[in-house]
Amino acid sequence: MKAKLRPEDVHSKQLSWLCIQPMLVSVRGRDMAAKTEIYRKLHEGQQALFLFYSYHNHTKSLAEFYWFSAYNIIEIKSWHGIKKGMRFFRLDEMMTVLDQIESLITDTNKMGEAWREVLATDLEKDPMLLQRTEALYAAYQTLAEAAITHMNKMVLQNQEMYLEVE
Repeated sequence: MKAKLRPEDVHSKQLSWLCIQPMLVSVRGRDMAAKTEIYRKLHEGQQALFLFYSYHNHTKSLAEFYWFSAYNIIEIKSWHGIKKGMRFFRLDEMMTVLDQIESLITDTNKMGEAWREVLATDLEKDPMLLQRTEALYAAYQTLAEAAITHMNKMVLQNQEMYLEVE
């Protein structure tokens, strides 16, 4: 399963996104079984892009970043896969920040074996949580930009695995 790109898109700053966009768009709004079915048809590099962008595209604000991180860790349990994808692309600094995000979510929201309900408004009620989340969000944004540049480069070097030029 490869994305079909126009020749001018091959050198786009959004190359890695363009290579996984059709797969993500095809499952938008569908249940987890449909998403899992598409995911399993992808090779490891595509799976890494799929999970990264399914997370990254939902981190446009501090509240979204906090809530969607928790959602990926607690509810859909895709955090391990996101980290595995960053390992695939050898993005060690991003791995470190993802570990820190996981620690923040776990420390804040896990009580024994149970998880409390995570709300975007948690940040308004807890100044320390807000401060920690802001620092991680700033680090994440910087590293995500660098990660995308790196992933674009890797896709470009391995085009036959990710895309077909129309």
